[in-house]
Amino acid sequence: MIIDMHSHILPGIDDGSRNVEESVKLLDSFAERGIDLVVATPHFYCEEQSINRFLEKRNKAYEELKPHLKPEHPKILLGAEVLYSPILVGNDDISKLAIEGTDFVLFEMPYQRLTEDIIENVSKIVNFMDIKLLIAHIERYLYFTSFSELSELMDLDVIGQINVKSLMKSSSKRACFKLIKNGYVHALGTDYHRIDRPCSHVDEAYKILDKKFGEGYTDHLMHNALEILKNESLSYFYR
Repeated sequence: MIIDMHSHILPGIDDGSRNVEESVKLLDSFAERGIDLVVATPHFYCEEQSINRFLEKRNKAYEELKPHLKPEHPKILLGAEVLYSPILVGNDDISKLAIEGTDFVLFEMPYQRLTEDIIENVSKIVNFMDIKLLIAHIERYLYFTSFSELSELMDLDVIGQINVKSLMKSSSKRACFKLIKNGYVHALGTDYHRIDRPCSHVDEAYKILDKKFGEGYTDHLMHNALEILKNESLSYFYR
């Protein structure tokens, strides 16, 4: 089963799909690549709108898309890509943004150095709130912070996701491999936004990873994706 844990396929809600027609084209592409399930994770910025208002907009976008879905399209689960902010600490409503049927929230870190204050706040979220964190596209943060600082984040009780297109570029592939070797990568996502932008798909990433880490490595990633959707304890995840 091929699962995309990070996408922007819902129409007209963020910088992803612009309308229903584009969403259908994106899903057609996913179906052609054999993706069975996709988690729709539109951006949520807590300093721009309330959680309830965001959920209203997200659900409306999904309802507009539903009549146009085809039998061959992947199943869609709803979630959000939640940008870190210190004001999220202690806000129990974050749980409403979790991937449908789970306590896992796709959490985007700021594009800056990961300071001690940021790490401490994420630690508070992890340890004192009833959610689990899946950190989005962790390879990106290495453009802004050191590996040791990112390691402090990933050594918390969190799991990490990388974008499949980062495995296709020499500038980011090495970073992805290093993160994998250190046990920080647990899931893949396309982070697909627009039909007119290049997209590398999960099936292509599987081939690269199996060649590098041996056949069977991607079985662990598929296992992890299923464990996320079953809302299992973090101890069940392959590292």
